[in-house]
Amino acid sequence: MTAPRDLVAYRLEPTASDPAAMIAYLTLDDPDRRNALSDSLLDELLDAVSRAAADTAVRVIVLISSHERVFSSGGNLAAFADSRPPITKYAGLSRFPTLFRTLTSIDKPVVCAANGDVLAGALGIALACDLIIAKSSIRLGCPEISVGAFPFMISALIFRATGRLVANDLMMTGRLISAAEAQTFGLVNEVVPDDDFDGRLREFVDGIAARSPLLMGLGKRALAATRDMSLDAALDYLQAQLALAFTTDDLVEGVTAFKEKRTPHWRNS
Repeated sequence: MTAPRDLVAYRLEPTASDPAAMIAYLTLDDPDRRNALSDSLLDELLDAVSRAAADTAVRVIVLISSHERVFSSGGNLAAFADSRPPITKYAGLSRFPTLFRTLTSIDKPVVCAANGDVLAGALGIALACDLIIAKSSIRLGCPEISVGAFPFMISALIFRATGRLVANDLMMTGRLISAAEAQTFGLVNEVVPDDDFDGRLREFVDGIAARSPLLMGLGKRALAATRDMSLDAALDYLQAQLALAFTTDDLVEGVTAFKEKRTPHWRNS
C-alpha cells in the first residue's frame, strides 16, 4: 500500500546573515485540489508550524504554495455538504481557530508568501500571519457568500486588519480584489511583480531573520497580549516588557554594534 503523500512540505534554508540560523518554508502542496483546507492539510500545517516554532535554529517561518496560481482556495467545500453528522463537522471546526491562535502566539515571525490567489479561509490564515508579501497578479477575497456560506471564522481577523466598511464589502459581496487594492486596504504589506517575487521574498525574509530572535519573540508576545487590552492596561504591560528588554544582552549588543558600525552578533540572551 502506498503511503499518502504529505500535503505540507517542510524545508529549512540557512539565512544570509548566519548559516546556522534557518528559515522554515512550509509549502501547501495539494495542487490537484488547489490546496483546499481539508482536515488533513490543516492538521499537517499545524504540525509543521509547531515543529518550526520549537526549533531553536529557525528564525522566520514562511507559508507558501506549490500551486502555480493559487495559494489556497479556502475551506473544503465538498466537506461542507457531505453526509457526516453535524456534531462531527462541528468538532472539526476547531482546527481553524487553533491554527489562527498558534500563528499569532508563537514567538517567531510568520510570513505569508502569497504567490497565488488567497481565498476564503486561506485569507484568515494569511491575516493570522505577521506579514504578507504578495505577487502583483494574485487576488484575495472571501467568496463564501456566493455558495450560501459566510466567512464566520475569519471575520474577526478581517475586522482587525482593515476598516469595517471594507470588511463588510469583502464578506457581503464575495468579490475578489487585486493585490494592489488589498495593499491600500491594509491587508498586504508589500506587492511585488511576479518575476521578482522569489528574489524579493528571500530578501524580505532574510532582513527579518537578521534581527535579534530574543527581542523579536518578546515583541511578538507583547503584541499578542495587548491587542485587545484597554490602553491603560496595555501601557502597563508594555512598560514591564521594555524593562525586561533592558536586562538582555542582545539589546546591549544591538546598540553597541550600531555605534561601532558593524553587524550585531546576537546571543539570544
